[in-house]
Amino acid sequence: MPLTLTFTDTDELLLAALHKRARAHGRSIEEEHRDILRSVLRPLPKRPLDDILRSMPDVGSDMDFEHRS
Repeated sequence: MPLTLTFTDTDELLLAALHKRARAHGRSIEEEHRDILRSVLRPLPKRPLDDILRSMPDVGSDMDFEHRS
């Protein structure tokens, strides 16, 4: 489903940064724009909580935290 996006009153510095980024990646401004949108709007993969907790660094003992009953 093709969709056309039109931007008006866009900050010139923002446009210049988009041009520079597109050149650096060797692609058109449209391709760069699509890649930016894809990377920002793509849902993050879900990870199990135990996987997230295991990946956290060990920064001290449990004595550093107050235990409430």
